[in-house]
Amino acid sequence: MADQKILAKLAELKRDSGMRIPDHLITGMTRSLTQARHQLIRSRVRTSGPGFAYEPTNGAESLSIRANTAARRKLMSLATGGGEDTFLHTLNSELLGGNSYPILDAVLGATAGAVAVGAGYVFTIVSTALNLSKTSHRVLARPGDELWQVEEIGKQDSSVVHVGSYFLVDPYRSQGASGFKGWLIHEQRTELDI
Repeated sequence: MADQKILAKLAELKRDSGMRIPDHLITGMTRSLTQARHQLIRSRVRTSGPGFAYEPTNGAESLSIRANTAARRKLMSLATGGGEDTFLHTLNSELLGGNSYPILDAVLGATAGAVAVGAGYVFTIVSTALNLSKTSHRVLARPGDELWQVEEIGKQDSSVVHVGSYFLVDPYRSQGASGFKGWLIHEQRTELDI
């Protein structure tokens, strides 16, 4: 549970959008080998138990300053290039819902169901439902588009939460527009240890 004084100073966060793309694309965008993945938070090994703890980069007391609760940075411009092995092609494949074949999975699951009776049918129903529920973002990246990261620290219930959002921005359409315009392609939430 976070300190009440800190919670009182933070803005309430919007609900989770549910937008997700695979982690390897986020790593490709942030080029995490050469720069920090996040500006507002840092991780450390937990002293009590396994895993990592996440905390504000400048300490919990710094959250009263707006500059320590919001950040925006351009990650990369998508280069022109050919072939199916480019980052642009991989990103567009995921934006269209990834490579899954729910109907083929259903047929194969039904076949397995005939062999293993009930377990195969349960697998078929669950895997088909999951594959068909994948959302299509209905947006495609083009050469020259930009990928931006927007970070925010706020409150959600009685917790302090970091939201890392990734946007696809067409610099020509958003030119001259007031504010920040882009398509949300990924959102990641992390509860902070305060």
